[in-house]
Amino acid sequence: MVLSWTRSRPCMIKTAYTYSKGKGYSSQTSDRILYKTMASNEVGVQHSADAQHYEVVIIGNGPSAIALSFMLSGYRPYYNGAPLSNEYLLQRLQDAGTVSLFEQDLRYLSEGLEGRSNNPVALLFDHLFHPDADLGVDVPSALDWKYDSQHYIPHVVLGKTKPGGTWQKIDGTMHTISQSSWMELPNVVFKDWLVSPDRTKSYSWREHNPVAGRATIADVKDYYTDYIKSQGLAKNFKDFHTVTSVQQVYHLRNIVDSESGEVEPCCGNVRRNHPHCWEVRGYSSHSNSPQETLRNAESGEEVINQQRFCYVAPHVVLAVGTYDIPNRLGVEGESLSCVVHSLGAFEEALLNLKLELSGGSSCLSSPDPVLVVGAGLSAADAILTAMDAGVPVIHVFRRAPTNASLVFSKLPRAMYPEYHRVHRLMKGEEHSPLYTPMPKQTLMEVRDKAVLIGSASANDGANKFKSSSTSTSLTWVDISLVAIMVGSRSDLGFLPREGRNLGIVAKWPIDSKHNVIDVDPFTYQSNRRPQMFAMGPLVGDNFVRFGIGGALAIVNHLNKCRKKEIL
Repeated sequence: MVLSWTRSRPCMIKTAYTYSKGKGYSSQTSDRILYKTMASNEVGVQHSADAQHYEVVIIGNGPSAIALSFMLSGYRPYYNGAPLSNEYLLQRLQDAGTVSLFEQDLRYLSEGLEGRSNNPVALLFDHLFHPDADLGVDVPSALDWKYDSQHYIPHVVLGKTKPGGTWQKIDGTMHTISQSSWMELPNVVFKDWLVSPDRTKSYSWREHNPVAGRATIADVKDYYTDYIKSQGLAKNFKDFHTVTSVQQVYHLRNIVDSESGEVEPCCGNVRRNHPHCWEVRGYSSHSNSPQETLRNAESGEEVINQQRFCYVAPHVVLAVGTYDIPNRLGVEGESLSCVVHSLGAFEEALLNLKLELSGGSSCLSSPDPVLVVGAGLSAADAILTAMDAGVPVIHVFRRAPTNASLVFSKLPRAMYPEYHRVHRLMKGEEHSPLYTPMPKQTLMEVRDKAVLIGSASANDGANKFKSSSTSTSLTWVDISLVAIMVGSRSDLGFLPREGRNLGIVAKWPIDSKHNVIDVDPFTYQSNRRPQMFAMGPLVGDNFVRFGIGGALAIVNHLNKCRKKEIL
């Protein structure tokens, strides 16, 4: 319930917090919180009796969030004295002695480090967790982890899926782009976990992985699931929790006239004069507690009564991935049922196509080809999936196949033979009756079982509507499916304006490649919203080995805040 409140009216709050081990912070049911949203200057009073209080709320439960929960739970990193090739970093660590990295100056330690991340703390963590990884060697970590319960920071991790985030949605038979060791989290070596008799086994990496050094997605899923259990983190995770809103909540003081007993105005500037917390609201579609199942009176279908949640914390961390919302081309007919935008949807549609054409048998008749649009790894995966199923593919991509910016040119041939095969097909160096490349072309329009393809250079307002009879650059092609694989982006719909005010370029959508969230590089705190943090792809760290480095920066900062009694 929200009551209208004007600036001329008094400001009130009556808040009493209690803390109990294992449950975090809680507030009395009579709490009143004056809040101001990020989207407007409207002030109101919200009764938040249902709120659960923590010091940190983490939105997202992928590898970055798991690593952050591990460090917030009291595990502290120490340099173990292992040799490092970077002499400057080695000397700085030796000078620091046996002090935890959470107590050290990360700006000083990361000075001058180079690597494949633009974030210095991510490079620092990678240099210590994966020494000389870019040289192709597999060296043990230079970090030891020690548990200290006194450094536990109450927190909760909210995820739409099981722990692992996007990895839980990917086909388990596929292989990771990164080496398997680069997928691991602190304190549990991936290759040791693989041979552990107690590990979860939904798919055997050792028996079915033809490429040395790369794990199957199924093993990665199992690793993250087992990691949560083995490190005692399960109590911090709330699975199948969807966040719908995040807003600032201001705590105000009572000012009561001693003679009249009336509550007087608190101040004229709430944002400047009062500390704030973050209120995180949403719903859970699955939990350990029984859910009420209702039956729709009109349709007769059973509907799960989703449970609402509300968490309040002085710090919130955005740790969502980049695969939530597929990018779209915006062409006519893109919303037709024959068009898909993700590999999972393509696999399902391909299976339905096979069943339809074969009458339910495993023998596939000759269908019209599927159209795959895009020149990235997701497009390559779709091409390989279709060809493995015996379905012909027409591949449309805007660039020349020899363009140096294509991702295939950055992958070692020995480690990624399947992707280099697709690249050879694109360049015409290898041929297959199931593959037809159409370079420097683009999709112009989709109709039922047919598409209009034109020159990429002709895709403008003047040429887009020319008919095939008047322009040789346009061609109609019969197809059975269309897979538009042109990337994806994070779902930040729970933030006002989808977080557009948080990026490097204000008012532009957040993008993991072109417009990341603007953060302090040594704390990962937003430069636009104090006490809001971001990590992983949202700050440009799209690989696990770099994304988990943000946890070091955040916990280092929170540790300093606790010492200053700011937290």
